[in-house]
Amino acid sequence: MNIAIITDSFPPMIDGVSRCALGYAQALHDGGYGNIIVITPKVPGLKYDYPFTVYGFPSVPIHYSHYRAGHPFIPYLVRKLKKMNIDIIHAHSPFTSMLLARQLRRFLDIPIVFTQHTKWHYDIAQAVSSNTLRREVERYAYMNIKAADEVWAVSKGAGEYLKSRGFKGEYVVMPSGSETIDTIADNSVKANIREKLSLPDGVPVLLFVGRMMWYKGIASIIDSLKLLREREFEFRMIFVGDGEDFSEIKAIVSDYNLCDRVCFAGRVSDRVELMGYYSVSDLFLFLSTYDTQGLVVQEAAALSCPALVPGESAPAEFLEDGVTGFITESDPAHVADKIVNIFSDMEHLKSVGEKASEHVYIPWERAIVKVTDRYGRLVKEYNKKLKKTVRAKIKRTVKYRLIKVARAGKQGSAKLKFKVIGR
Repeated sequence: MNIAIITDSFPPMIDGVSRCALGYAQALHDGGYGNIIVITPKVPGLKYDYPFTVYGFPSVPIHYSHYRAGHPFIPYLVRKLKKMNIDIIHAHSPFTSMLLARQLRRFLDIPIVFTQHTKWHYDIAQAVSSNTLRREVERYAYMNIKAADEVWAVSKGAGEYLKSRGFKGEYVVMPSGSETIDTIADNSVKANIREKLSLPDGVPVLLFVGRMMWYKGIASIIDSLKLLREREFEFRMIFVGDGEDFSEIKAIVSDYNLCDRVCFAGRVSDRVELMGYYSVSDLFLFLSTYDTQGLVVQEAAALSCPALVPGESAPAEFLEDGVTGFITESDPAHVADKIVNIFSDMEHLKSVGEKASEHVYIPWERAIVKVTDRYGRLVKEYNKKLKKTVRAKIKRTVKYRLIKVARAGKQGSAKLKFKVIGR
């Protein structure tokens, strides 16, 4: 099977969508499920080095972020992609990705799968100041989603988000996997991190990994840390990542007099080093209600670092409170109480971490089995439907021409019938 993964976000961009698209491509390739081609807006000067094909098409920068917008309306682009004998398209964005996917389907007659990842009306709000124009952009996005042959959501929360924004179709919950983690981070890596951040022995270490944006629940984390300090609860907090609100977040930490308790590691691209941060941490704080799955929660679980998440968040769907993770209310006072309670029983915390590793972490090689099964069924159903449509068109054409001949009082209708059906 030739599978095209079309995404508006792909490394070197670091976010949940780019990591998910890469995870799909890598797992499909490594599992021998077919020929994979990733189609994504090109970053100027970047050379892709992957075991599968990555085709970067022309793009322009987006003024308010480090992302790029693809330009799918280029004739040679579709002509080139037509030659790749694609069997199914998997789009990961309702914007450029779905526009290009729909163009390809028009020429190739193949099915489209769309995956709903993020609550992208936040991004629309950042990019578009006019409320009227925002509504039009959302309407256009939902027209694209509706055009997919099957809609997937990374969680029930992601699917219900679509419903809440006006989508009336059906969706299939298809959780994304996480990068395979073979071993716990090397002891030397952990030692280097502890030394670099001056982490004292025996002091609880809290961790956040993700984009440094306020909508990631970071305000609730900082307010909770302030309360913990006021209660004289000893801790160290590590933030890994960067983003548009990074400078404001650092300023608030300073205003709250938390600089001696909070460490900013910045963006960490090296996977081994990132695993080290998970390994040295005791509890992963992920108070975001924006995220629709939270792959970082899976990553933390893989290294036996359980997560604390709000009950109304999508990651809470995959956790059992006090068994495979911890669930809290979003209120900072409740979060602080929960943290103190968690660290009052270190043996229980360790047990939850072990169970999280067994049940929350989903390696891609396991997740991709269900994915390929859906791909196969969708292609078969689409082709079956296509054959019926073609036969119906032929019958309509034959009937129309025979009637036309009969009305004209001409002979040779049998010859005409043979000619039409025999094309």
